[in-house]
Amino acid sequence: MLDLDRPWARPAPDAGQVRADVIGGVVAAIASVVSVEVWRSGAGITISDPVLVYALFAVAGLLFAGRRRFPLTTLLLESIVFIVIGEHQAQLGVVFTLQIVLFVALYSAWAWSRRPRALLVTSAVVVVAMFGWLVWQFVREDPPTTPSVGLLPPYGAMIAYSLAINVIYFFGAMAWGHGAWRSARQRAEIAERVVAERHAQDRDRESAVQAERVRIARDLHDVVAHHVSGIGVQAAGAGRVLDARPEVAREALSVIETSSRQAVQQMHQLVGLLRADDERGDRVPQPGLPEIATLASPDDRPSVAFRQVGEPFDVAPTVALSMFRIAQEAVANLRRHAGACSGEIVLRFVEAGESEPATVEVEVIDDGSAPVSGPAPTSSSGGFGLTGIRERAAMHGGEAEIGSRPDGGFRVRVRIPVAT
Repeated sequence: MLDLDRPWARPAPDAGQVRADVIGGVVAAIASVVSVEVWRSGAGITISDPVLVYALFAVAGLLFAGRRRFPLTTLLLESIVFIVIGEHQAQLGVVFTLQIVLFVALYSAWAWSRRPRALLVTSAVVVVAMFGWLVWQFVREDPPTTPSVGLLPPYGAMIAYSLAINVIYFFGAMAWGHGAWRSARQRAEIAERVVAERHAQDRDRESAVQAERVRIARDLHDVVAHHVSGIGVQAAGAGRVLDARPEVAREALSVIETSSRQAVQQMHQLVGLLRADDERGDRVPQPGLPEIATLASPDDRPSVAFRQVGEPFDVAPTVALSMFRIAQEAVANLRRHAGACSGEIVLRFVEAGESEPATVEVEVIDDGSAPVSGPAPTSSSGGFGLTGIRERAAMHGGEAEIGSRPDGGFRVRVRIPVAT
């Protein structure tokens, strides 16, 4: 439960943390020297060798600089400095800066050490040395001649109090440091899970886009194949009547030329997005512009109405199929994500102008309060939300307008030029 085996190694401190420790070491060294002077002045203590004492306290503060980069070495050196100061002049062992730097060194060893066995051995050596030195202090000194005023003997009470304080001091620092190490491990695990989830989302996104491209491959087969079949039939007929009825053969060749151009144009629109093939699924007649009206559902919640604007004209089968898929995806997003009460599908036929080609346009709007702000999840239409809509519009040279409406709700509008 304590994770004393430490299967996870905490990363070494970064440059900013090392720099902060160096600055902290300089500040701790200055504070230690100042605190010695303040303490001896207030307590009236005469220092036998001031230069050595000040130097030891300055070293104790400077060692703070290595607390995260060299935690075990720092702990050992701090402990040695502490014992040397206590042996040289016991009254200075209670100076608070010396107590703080030793506590921080022990805490840092348990928070930052990347060698579990060395940590346990070093901690055991320090604890045994410190408590052994403390006991030796009591053993070699004569008990003070203070009157007994409590339930316990004065000297025994002093020993018990000192041991209790040191137990809390040393093991509290170790427990606090170990808690910091566990927190760092949990943060690292959370960060790893976040990265893994992002990678999984990227893979799902790629798979969904790939599935959309596979659908386009099937569309290519179903929509363009009839051109190739027609070319074969017309070519066979032209061959039979070429000598007897050359005018009929010329008409057949003209039909072949038109069909081949249409097939090449549509293949250019689709084949650039293909990456794989999928033989699964039954072949059924592909939907077109008339089937967009079937996506409406006035009696459902949210209700979706259909409206057609303009006089219909012939549209290439690939364009018609893509417009249906776009409307299907937009309606699926409306029902799943918009939080709308109602929506509308508008199919527009815009005749060619003097300098503008004819266009066909599909628009899906809603009155929802929570519009889709990014790629929508894979829907029943088999696409990949807004990404699939933009890809289908781009492959036909069209424009896609996707976003919030000024008066509330969300709009998906795609306009594709057509040759009439």
